[in-house]
Amino acid sequence: MIILLSIITFFVSPFMHPFHVSVCEIEHDVETKAIQISERVFLDDLEETLNKVYHVRLDIMNPEDTQWRDSLVQHYMLSHLIITVDGKQKKRKYLGHEIEEDALWCYIEYYGVKKMKELSITNTIFFEVFDDQNTLVHIKYNGVTKSKRLTPQKPTEVFTFE
Repeated sequence: MIILLSIITFFVSPFMHPFHVSVCEIEHDVETKAIQISERVFLDDLEETLNKVYHVRLDIMNPEDTQWRDSLVQHYMLSHLIITVDGKQKKRKYLGHEIEEDALWCYIEYYGVKKMKELSITNTIFFEVFDDQNTLVHIKYNGVTKSKRLTPQKPTEVFTFE
């Protein structure tokens, strides 16, 4: 059901989306010992949220200062997406973002993860603005994919692996 909702979300008209959804994809890279995160958000939701949270008037597609826009996006994403591995915080880095049609993809990596038994994710992106916000989380580890849905009522989920 969650995967079907995710697919439908990506094919909704670029001019409207009937519900507020973001998608967080997490994958473990064995070679680099890193957890790679890609978060897809709608641009209009991001713009509304940044304007409200930071008390600014930002046009995300046509900013007066792209570095300022990018720093707001980075600060917001790192403040609202927290992962722990086996109960420990790992070093992380915001790699950047790119705009794709009506969405923005953000990329974050957590380093020093050789293996894991448990990954906890707290993702509160847009929760302070949209009561109906849902975040679909898909994690791929050791060839297994698991999915869960986060909401303002339940912003944290734990994934366990054997």
